[in-house]
Amino acid sequence: MQFKTVEECDLLTCSKLFLNVFNEEPWNDKWTLEKAQQYLSDFYQTPGFLGVSAVENNEIVGFIFGVRRVWWSGDEFFINEMCVNTNQQNKGIGKALMDYLKEIIGSNEVATISLLTDRGIPAEEFYKRIGFKEIERLVFLSSDV
Repeated sequence: MQFKTVEECDLLTCSKLFLNVFNEEPWNDKWTLEKAQQYLSDFYQTPGFLGVSAVENNEIVGFIFGVRRVWWSGDEFFINEMCVNTNQQNKGIGKALMDYLKEIIGSNEVATISLLTDRGIPAEEFYKRIGFKEIERLVFLSSDV
C-alpha cells in the first residue's frame, strides 16, 4: 500500500468511494455523486486543506480530508471526512492512513487532531482504539432552519 497527498484530479475517485461507503450501513445516507463531489470539493478548496489517501493497485481505497486550524494552545488538524472502502475495512488501512497523516502534520507543529463521528457505530470504536478520547465538556448542537 502507498500513501499520497490528495490532488484535485483525485476528487472524482474519492467522491465515488465516499458515496459507496456512506450510502451503506451503518450510515445509510442518500448521497448522489454530484452532491458528494461538491461536498468533497468544498473541503479541497478550504484554506489549510490537506487530504491524504491510501492507494492499492493504483486505486484509492481510503482517504482523510481535513483542515489545519489555528488554535490558542497549538494548531489543530480537524478531520472533516475519513473513509475506507467497505470491502477493505478492518485490515489496518484506517490506522495506517492516520499514522501517515500524523507523520505529515507532526512535522508542521500541529498539536492535536480532532473530529466528530456518530455514537454507537464502528467508527467511534475505531477512533477510540487508535487513541482518540471523547471530550466530555463539548456538546454538538444543531438547529433546523
